Amino acid sequence: MTRIALPATALFGAFLLTSAMAQPAGAPAAGRGGFQMPPAAKGIAGPDAPVAITPDKEIPFEQALDAARTAMDACLKLPRKSAAAVLVTDLNGNIRVALSPDGTGLPFHDFARRKAYTVLKKKMTSGAFGAMPGIAGQPFTAVLEGDPQLITFPGAVPVKKNGEIVGVVSVSGPTGGNDDLKCAEAGAAKIHF
Repeated sequence: MTRIALPATALFGAFLLTSAMAQPAGAPAAGRGGFQMPPAAKGIAGPDAPVAITPDKEIPFEQALDAARTAMDACLKLPRKSAAAVLVTDLNGNIRVALSPDGTGLPFHDFARRKAYTVLKKKMTSGAFGAMPGIAGQPFTAVLEGDPQLITFPGAVPVKKNGEIVGVVSVSGPTGGNDDLKCAEAGAAKIHF
């Protein structure tokens, strides 16, 4: 048996050549270490850049926290106590505050996020969207208007400044959308500009 000894640099060069040749023609350049970055996530703005949030369109953190706490407390004081997830988001859907009491089920966090998304995308409360002709009566698992993130449950309300949406207070709990809506409205009332 004959052994062939190759210098390490020859093996490394062959490896690099093989890797470079494995790329399809016109493939984008690989990032650091050859790792390809996934495509950018699409949010409320879709493929467009997020909206620039100027200081006059920011919800002050202390007010966002007070709104979330007020909404959560309102749900806990309902005749049928509701351990609801509460979100306050900015106008790009970024979460400013998220609160939930002990015992809140995991699905309620996602429902609250989707309700906020619906408000920002449709420019109306999540319940108003759910009541629209052609939308009302759809099963909650339906993909609405081609967007799987839209949801029809009440419980998210826009926060407006001078008539423009600057964020959302969204609530989702086990006692249902009408209770969620009452809690969200109580929370949104705490935000003043």
